[in-house]
Amino acid sequence: MRRIGIITVLALTALGACSKDSPPEEPPVSSAAPFRPCGAIGAGALAASAVSPDGTVLAAATLSGQLVLYRYSDGTRLNTLWDLPGQQVGVFFSKDGRLLVAANRMETRVWSFPDLTPVRTFKHPHTGQTTALAISPDGAVLATGGVDSENSQIALVRIWSMTDGSLQGTWRRLYEARVESLAFAPDGNTLAVALGHFVALIHVPDASEQRILSLGGQQASWSADGRLLAAGGVVMNVDTSKVVKPMETSLRLETTTFSSDGSLYAEGAEAGVTVYRTADWTKLHVFPVREGRPSRLAFSQDNTELRVDMGASRFSCNGASPQCPNGGNEILIHSLQTPATTRTFSLGPSMTGEVTFSPDGSLLATTADNVLSIWKTSDLSAVVAPPVRNPWNIQFSPDQGRILVDSTIHDLATGQELQRLNGGVLSPDFRMSARIELGENKVLLHDVATGKLLKEFATTQWTFVSGFSPDGRFLTVTGLSGGVDLRVLDVARGKVRHSFDLELKEGGPFVRFSPNGRWLASTGQSDFPSVMVLGLEDERRTALENGFTAAFSPDSTVLAAGNAKAEVLLWRTSDFLVRERLSGHGTSAHDEQYPQAVISVAFARTGQLATLGADRTVRLWCSQ
Repeated sequence: MRRIGIITVLALTALGACSKDSPPEEPPVSSAAPFRPCGAIGAGALAASAVSPDGTVLAAATLSGQLVLYRYSDGTRLNTLWDLPGQQVGVFFSKDGRLLVAANRMETRVWSFPDLTPVRTFKHPHTGQTTALAISPDGAVLATGGVDSENSQIALVRIWSMTDGSLQGTWRRLYEARVESLAFAPDGNTLAVALGHFVALIHVPDASEQRILSLGGQQASWSADGRLLAAGGVVMNVDTSKVVKPMETSLRLETTTFSSDGSLYAEGAEAGVTVYRTADWTKLHVFPVREGRPSRLAFSQDNTELRVDMGASRFSCNGASPQCPNGGNEILIHSLQTPATTRTFSLGPSMTGEVTFSPDGSLLATTADNVLSIWKTSDLSAVVAPPVRNPWNIQFSPDQGRILVDSTIHDLATGQELQRLNGGVLSPDFRMSARIELGENKVLLHDVATGKLLKEFATTQWTFVSGFSPDGRFLTVTGLSGGVDLRVLDVARGKVRHSFDLELKEGGPFVRFSPNGRWLASTGQSDFPSVMVLGLEDERRTALENGFTAAFSPDSTVLAAGNAKAEVLLWRTSDFLVRERLSGHGTSAHDEQYPQAVISVAFARTGQLATLGADRTVRLWCSQ
């Protein structure tokens, strides 16, 4: 999240202004049509993965709401399903490979495979949230685990008919807040319910409870003959309740799995993954973990590979208070025949920072894996960008031959440094810079080419230069001292054109002009998520519901604002009522104050909208 420091802050505008050498601009693109998803960069953190029984396709469910299908042999992305927006919790193939099942917190969906035709939707199988799912070996029954209210202390498991979608049975457990995982026994008659510190066995399909086993852990797994059940690093004989393999470490082992024929067993913790031969419990392989911790394990059908999800896990380390490392977005495929060989499926870069379009909308800049990255909007392919880490300020020149990154102008084609500025922001035509003279309470305007001082404005203490208007005629500066003092300076006349006094919770130093010059949108820092729209013709003020970022459409008819609930609200500027709600972003796997926030939005001159969420993904939306 953005936090205010004693630095100069640029409110990035997605729309460039005309310079004197630019040709006349065409009329702005209309935003009247509804917006629809039209692309994404990054997939966010991994929730779970599954491989089709024939071994050809890997499906990855994500916290960003993308269900991604890859070719298993080479990692080629085959398809992305957007039917389950928001945080996904699991994905499975049926044993015969004819069905694909996935769930987010509110819905569970079934597709035929491989044609991906929708078969059935279970809407709100749990009215609070779904946290686990499993499909029976014969594909006739679906089990979901979750709660019926957000703060409920009653864990629920519901068993559903895949034929007609009817509810077959419900299991309840008081004083439990979460179902961690579900696993059907090989005969399909028993379901293991992992709740973290014990495992319940329930009958299928009526969900009547059979017994409780003292097994912890996140992932429960059955042996092929149904005699053994593993969870938390302990393997138990289900018939006798005798421990066959005790936990061999003080570390909590959340992930366990048996091979399909029962000859192999694997368990994982933050230190690594260990593979055993079940005939005598001999250790065969140990695969170290460099970073993060395994969230789920699975063997290939032929026992030649072990799949390790390095995804999201909500468990605290070893039951202590410090949280485990944040969830990753990689799937590791370890060869059991040549243990030194490991393949990695990466779900894409982790996106952070601001999103910024080039003036013609053909390029999109943001931060990917902590480095400045630029993408073509036509096909979302990456182009070469100056190697700057964690940039806070990005701006394209009108001809797109140069790019300002932080306080340095680079040649866009070569990345070569052309000029370093003494802080501040640039006018849209790259001819004028504006910065604060610290200690003297002045805003100084300089000619970029010559360095000559052009103008200076007196200002108050703790002032930030927020940015120029799209036409370069106005400059906004913001003072923070018990409130927000926002001033609009007329650059040519050297005078204050507008002055707005706001409370901290009403706005902040991140400012966007509407292209038609009628409004400003002022957004605050992360501690006070808010959007205040300020009229430049009548100085009318309109407060919008909590938002982190805002941007006007090219035709100025829409204001897009990202909120804390993974939504982008499109407000009509005619009356500032919500026209549309765009849902698609998911949840961060990181420990953040607002894990579902949409933290940056920008419009291209072409009308395309880019949004960046705390889920570490960029979503693109089109209205044409």
